[in-house]
Formats: sequence, structure tokens, C-alpha cells
Amino acid sequence: MATDLELEVSRTHADAYEVRVVHAAAGGEPSVTLHLDVAGLLNRRAALEATVLASAVQARRAVSATEAPVREVGQQLFEALFTGPVYGTCRASSGVAQERQERLRIVLRLKTPELALLPWETLFDPDAQVYLCRQEPLVRHVPARYTPEPLKVRPPLRILAVIASPRGLPLLDIDAERNRLEEALADQIDAGRVELTWVPQASWDRVHRSLLEGEWHVLHFIGHGDYDEGADEGLIGLVDSGGGPDLVEASRLVDLLGEARPTPRLVVLNSCASAQGGTRDVFSSTGATLVRSGISAAAAMQFTVSDRAAIRFAHGFYTALAHGRRIDEAAQSGRIAILGTGRHTLEWITPVLYVRGDTAQLFTFAAESSPLSVPRTPPDTGRRDAPLRDLYVRAAAEVRVGRHGRAVELLDDLITLDPDYPAAAALRETAVHQRRLSEAYEQATDAEAAGDWTAAIGAYTEILRTDQGYKDAVARRESCQARQHIADLEAELRYHADAGRWQAVLEVSEDIRGLDPAAGDPDGLTTRARQALQKADHERRYAEARMAEDAGDWAEAFARYGALAAEGGYRDAAQRRAVCQRIAGLRTALDEYAAARDWVKVRDTITELTSVQWGAAGEYAALADLARGEMAVNPPELIRIDFTDEVLSLSWNPNGRSIAIAGKSRWTRVYDTAGAERLKIRGGGVRSHVSAVAFSADGHRIVTGNAGRAARVWDAATGRLLLDVRHAAGLNAVAFDPGGTRIATGSSDATARIWDAAGIREDLPDLRHGGHGWAFVQAVAFSPDGTRIATGTSDRTARVWDATTGQQLLEVLHGAGVNAVAFSPDGTRIATGSSDRAARVWDASNGQQLLEVPHGAGVNAVAFSPDGTRITTASSDHTARVWDATTGQQLLEVPHGAGVNAVAFSPDGTRIATGSSDHTVRLWQAADL
Repeated sequence: MATDLELEVSRTHADAYEVRVVHAAAGGEPSVTLHLDVAGLLNRRAALEATVLASAVQARRAVSATEAPVREVGQQLFEALFTGPVYGTCRASSGVAQERQERLRIVLRLKTPELALLPWETLFDPDAQVYLCRQEPLVRHVPARYTPEPLKVRPPLRILAVIASPRGLPLLDIDAERNRLEEALADQIDAGRVELTWVPQASWDRVHRSLLEGEWHVLHFIGHGDYDEGADEGLIGLVDSGGGPDLVEASRLVDLLGEARPTPRLVVLNSCASAQGGTRDVFSSTGATLVRSGISAAAAMQFTVSDRAAIRFAHGFYTALAHGRRIDEAAQSGRIAILGTGRHTLEWITPVLYVRGDTAQLFTFAAESSPLSVPRTPPDTGRRDAPLRDLYVRAAAEVRVGRHGRAVELLDDLITLDPDYPAAAALRETAVHQRRLSEAYEQATDAEAAGDWTAAIGAYTEILRTDQGYKDAVARRESCQARQHIADLEAELRYHADAGRWQAVLEVSEDIRGLDPAAGDPDGLTTRARQALQKADHERRYAEARMAEDAGDWAEAFARYGALAAEGGYRDAAQRRAVCQRIAGLRTALDEYAAARDWVKVRDTITELTSVQWGAAGEYAALADLARGEMAVNPPELIRIDFTDEVLSLSWNPNGRSIAIAGKSRWTRVYDTAGAERLKIRGGGVRSHVSAVAFSADGHRIVTGNAGRAARVWDAATGRLLLDVRHAAGLNAVAFDPGGTRIATGSSDATARIWDAAGIREDLPDLRHGGHGWAFVQAVAFSPDGTRIATGTSDRTARVWDATTGQQLLEVLHGAGVNAVAFSPDGTRIATGSSDRAARVWDASNGQQLLEVPHGAGVNAVAFSPDGTRITTASSDHTARVWDATTGQQLLEVPHGAGVNAVAFSPDGTRIATGSSDHTVRLWQAADL
């Protein structure tokens, strides 16, 4: 009986999957969510197939570049499948299998079609650095209502080999294919364990006739395969009457195989795509269809397979099968045989084994008896009649098949009728002798089955005194003698266990396993001994690792914890190993970043380090302060965009992924945050540049204003013109309201105007400046709720207006023209920038000045951060700066090669964009200041 770990993987809803333990040798039925990018792995299937096939001709390296993607896929599958309590159950079941001296068979129950398409045979354990199916048998389960008993086979194992190479498909060398398989199975054929019968250039009728003519245990197909996506069914290619392809669906192949009596227990498909299924039925591949329909097991190929790998697989597979191995063990032997090519091949991944229900053992092989020396039937001399001759022939036949009692009865009848019948007495003596041996053998095997080793040894010895070659008496006596010795050792093992001498227990256990590798663990004493000794060893080594950790020797602690974790884990060794590795890596990286004066990475690394190492904050406090100071003076420039002309205005797309830029050019351009141009709009005229630009709140439209008096609204995706409105003079500023239904414009004609963004309403107010002489309106901004508008003008004032009535609500005064205005995110404050070299913050309800921050020249732009805690300013002194909006403390200063005319925070507040007369827009990091 196999030691199994059965895992069911199914969809719970949408793209969510669950892994559930259906059966485990260690007990328990835990379940976890499967975190796996199934679609991404399916997209890599074709590339993976090419990689596996190409590996058949590559020279070996430690881990080849070709193997890397296979390991990556295998590790993704392993870590998704074996996680949390499922991983724990796997480890425990592996321990049970080791105690039983068996391999742990992994059985996958895949419940959805897309999961069946994944290459589970690549499962790679990153801790053990092994591919799972090269260590443990791996099978794909096909459900069944019952599992038949193993078929009793008297060797040889009869294989019907079907080969087909129809015209119109890639040509197969039939003779070469035949020679290769015969060569692979030559040892087994010569030993009488395997019989191979061929159906060359197989047609439907030839295969049908062959199935009817004999009893076949295995059908082996060599030829072309495919998958019909329309019918959602696998195909194999036979030969039609004209020599062309006859593509037989898997469902029809099932019907054809049903003609055999009995139906072959195993089908081996040496054809491409024979394990490939579809997206509608989890069992739609050729291999899975055969097994679901009654075949006990099928070995199929999920990728194209090379001739060399196919022959190597057949050699290992059938050799193991002929020696009585389970079907899953035979498939693993086939994979191991592929590895014997001497190259760094990955084709051991290609075979897929489907099994029906709980199938493990397909066949049981009857032992071959030595031929009996049966006297030849005497020639008919003409003086004896037919009835006597018939009695002799029947008696000889009964002797041959081992029915010695019946043979004696027939011979007694014959001798009664003719005491002198030739050879009858000799044959009767042989039958009586064989009957006695058979009865003695039966008594011996009964004693053996009852565990009475002494009686069994005596009985086999008596048989061997008469016939040294009788059946397997020699081997059975040796086995019983070994079992007797084992029983004595088990008694000694219990004696040591009672005294608590655990090392002695292990030594005796090793002696037992030397005699019988499959021996069990009496009363679990060996396990208890290992656990007791291991616990003491683990406690000592864990204490040493903690000492290294406390001393700050992270590399030593990492190595010691790693050794404990690799042995199945002890307490929190795996977690502590990971922490030590992370701390050591972060400290090394921090030294490198500090030496390179990469202050952003220094700051981020210190933050990460303090989250995992107690006390690191104090240890690196001075370095953290230095990093913050350096970043404030020399902030990191993230991206530079060359605009080719002076930049006058910029606006972030609310999604944060692009920026619109306007300047002394008739073109407005939109760039993504990597600096790539995405849109180009002609917002100006032949002699007029674009002076202002703004995105709508939903990011779907852009408004521009140019020196030629026009304000225009554009589709932000296509650049299509949606609206064109005019002032009496050039435009200096534009803005969308928060709802995107209105736009505001500021002009050199001394007015700010509000427009319906759709161009329908015409009853919106004009805001005319006066009282301080002629004034250019140089800045406009809507309040966050859209009820007010702020304007800034060359007459030194900034004003707030009712956006519905046009009534002036507030006026504040600078020492020179006001170039910029901005509302705080909550609408309670207004920031203004002026040619008087200062930016100021005002109470939006009463005009009280709350803050003033200086520059070395006129301030051309201001903006609040999205959370309202900071303001940023742009100045003709070639700098842009970030300030604390409450205290006025300068947090950041960034340089340009000329005056800075535009500045804005990104929608998430982590970056600022600055635009300058030096023809560039630059992005800077502004987070964590």
C-alpha cells in the first residue's frame, strides 16, 4: 500500500482557488487559499515547452540559464501548493513515509481545467533544492467509483506496440522507432519478463484485429497526437486506407480498446500533446479521457518529447513495471532513466501519469516454477485403446499445472485398468512426490504467515532435504531466518528503550534495517529515540544561535538557524533565520548606500532596518539625521523632461501618471512620468504661445490659454478640440472647477471670466478688476467646493469672488503684482505668490495673514500639498521650495538653471513637478520631508 498525500485543488470563486488535504499519511485535512497567477503561468506554457525540449541538447552546468525559468515556475507552484498547514502536513507525512521505508506518493486532484494545464511535474522545493517528482512519485488523480484489484499476470508482461506515421504529417522512421523500443526493452524481453508485439503502420482495422486476437496488458502508442480545441478532446493519428492520417478522438479510442478481453490496464502514449487538455473539461486530454473511461493508468506527454527521452522513459518505466513496482514508482523510474542521458536534460518533466481512483499496483506477477520432469507420452503401439491413452494425457496435464491430487486419482484409475501401462507408475511417483512437497510447502507458508519463524524454518528445511530447487523454499527459509533474527533484535531494542538508552536503541534499529530495509518501528521506539536525541541536539544548537544573535554576529546566527530550519524546523528557527538574513543584508546595503551618499536609499534602509531590529533606530539616528539634511539641500531628481522652450505652466493628471506642460511654444504636450511624450496639442497660434494649462478633475479634458486671447478645451485622450472661447487680450491663467462643469480664465484685459465647460450656458459672471488702475489677471483658482474663485493681478491684489454671482468677498494686498493663487484642500486658506519676493498664506474668511515665506526674487507659482500640511513655491531666483504650511520651516529646495515659473504637488503628495525657463520640467521626491 502506498504512503499517500492527496491534495485537492479547486476554484472557490472567480479567480480564487483552495488547496485541501484529502488524505495524508500523517492524518489531518487542512486547507489553505492557493495564491497563484494561473493565467500568467499558462501564458508561459509554450516558452516552457521550448525550454524543456531545447535542454535535450545542452551541455550541463550547475544551474543552466535554460533551467532557470523551469525552476522559477516549479518554485511558484511549490510555494503556492505547499503553504501553511498543508506544508506542515506534507512534512509530517514525509516523516511517516521515511519510518515505513517507503516513498511518499503525491496525488493531485485537480478540479478545474486551467489547473490541469499547469506543469505540476516541475514542482521545485527551494529549501531542499530538489524537484519533487524526482524524489517522490507524483500522479494526477482521475476519480472512479471503484478501483480494480491488480491483474494477476504470469510473465511475460504482454505489450501491444502500435506505431503510425501517416502521409501528410511529419514523417516517422518506423524501423528506427521499432528498433529503439526493442533495444530499450531487450534485457526484459531476453529475461522473459516482457513480450513485445508490433502493429506497424497501424490503421483502425489492424488495431481492432490485434486487440481481438490476444490478451494484452499494455498498449504502447508511437505516433502523432494533437488537441482539438473546438471539440475539447485529444486526438491520436492512425493511418487511413489511403495511407493518410485518420485522427481518432480519445472517446473513440476508448471504444476501440474496449474490444480487448481483458481491456489493457495501462496505455502509454509516446505522442505530442497527449497530456494537453482544454479550458472546459479538466479530463479532456487523451491520457485523462482514457483513464476516466476505465483504463487503470495512462502515461502521456504534456510537451513535445525527443526520441532519446521517449526511449529512455520506456526503458526505465517498463523495467520497473516488470519487476513488480507500483505504477507511480515505474513512472518515477522512467524519469530517472531520462536523467541518465548524461546531459542536463529537463525532459523528465514531460511525462504525466494519470491514475484511476486509488490505483497503485496494476499487476501482480506469478512466480515461475521450474519445469517438471514429466515422462513423455508413450507412442501408440496399437495395442492400447483410446480411453487409457486419454487418462494418461489428462494425468500428465494435471501434473504440469500442479494439481497433483487429481493426477494421482487419474493414474490410479489407469493402473487399475492396465497395471503395465508404460510410464504410468513413474508419473504417479512424480505426482505423489510433488503432492507431498506441495502440502509441506503449504504448511511452511502457513507458519510463515502466522509469524512462527521456528516452525517455518524447520518445514522449509525438510522440503529442501528432498528437493533443493523446490519453488522459492530457499529464499523463504532465508527470509524466515532473517525475520527470526529481527525478532531477537526487536526484543533487545525494547530492553534498551526501557532503560532510556536511546543511542543503543538507534544502533539496534540500524541493525534491523540492515536486515530488512522495509522493517517497521516496533512501538514507535526508534522514533522516540530519534526525537529524544534530536531534541537535546536542537536545544543545544538553538542556544548557540541565540548567543550569536545577541552578540550581533548576524552571519553566524543566520547559518546556525538555517541548519535548524533545514532539518524540519525547530521552534522559531526559520523565522529567526529570515530576520538575521534580512538584518545582515540591510546593514551591508546601508554601508554601501552611505558610502555612495545615496541618501534616499539610506533613509529608506534605516526605516526598514528599524522595523526588524530592536535598537537600530538609536544606533543609526545620526546617520538618519544626516540623510534628511542632505536630502533637504540636495534632493534627488527623479525625472527630467526636455520641453525645448521656456516652461510657463504645468498640470498633473489626477491619476498621477502624466503631466501637461505649456510654455513659449504654440504646442501643449503631455508626458508620462517616465518622460515619454504621449500627446501633442496645438494650443497656440502662429505668433502666440500657450501660457497656461490645466487638467479637469477626472483627467478626461485639458484646458489651455494662449497669448492670442483664446481659451480652449481638449479631449485628453485624443487631442480633439471640444470648446473655444475668447478674451479681448491674451490669457495668463486657466482652471477647471472641481466638478468639471466650468472653467475660469484670467486675461490681460483686466477680467477673469467663468465659462460653461460644455459651451452651452452664457449667463456666468465676469470678474472685473478695478480700483488700483489697469490690472492684468495673472492667476485664477477655484475653491475645493467650487463656490468661490481666487484671482491674482498685477495691481498687487489677490481677491476672492462668489463663483455664482460674481460678488467680491475678500481682497488682500501684496507689495507688488500677484502672480499666483491657490486654495488649501479644505478651502480655509489661500496661498499667494508675488513679485515682491514673498509667498503668503491668508485666512480665506477674513483675509488675516497667517504666514510669509521669502525668496530671492519674485514668486511665480504656489501650490498646497494634497493634505494641506505643506506649500511649494517657484521663483525667478532659479529655485523651487517646499515649506511647512503652519510654521514656515523650509523643508526642501530644488535648483534649476533659470527662473522657475511653475510648480505642483503630485496627486499623492510624494513628488513635486517644477517647470523653468531653462526649458525643462523636473520631478523631485517630496515624501517624508
